[in-house]
Amino acid sequence: MALLPKLSTKSVIQIAFALTGLLIVYLFQNSNYSGFLFTNVSAQFIINKSIRVLLNDIFMLIVIAALFKDKSITRFALWIQLVDFFILLPVYLILKLTLEGTSELSSPLLSQFHRLIVNPTFMILLVPAVYFQKLYKK
Repeated sequence: MALLPKLSTKSVIQIAFALTGLLIVYLFQNSNYSGFLFTNVSAQFIINKSIRVLLNDIFMLIVIAALFKDKSITRFALWIQLVDFFILLPVYLILKLTLEGTSELSSPLLSQFHRLIVNPTFMILLVPAVYFQKLYKK
């Protein structure tokens, strides 16, 4: 059993699509997606960060599914995404809005938490973790 299955053309296209999506999310990270729906700045902040986390995690799920071609790994990544979105993101938003407001500048602690939760860092760390787990089991 190979650690990483041979990538088919379909997998390469899926990975390219997901990486392009991640790049677009990054380039438009300061866009206000909810400005036309809400006038409350805190509500806009929450919606914009939630959309960004959701898009980042979906694109990373596509990468993981295409790389490993293993439903159990993809399912595990989905569970991590759900914990990220429904537990860690609300904790981050509460801390951020309570301590600092909607400013894009954060204290060092919240800045690192932001990188872990809002950026796809959490899901990116899963790729080498799964790879090394497969390497160790082999």
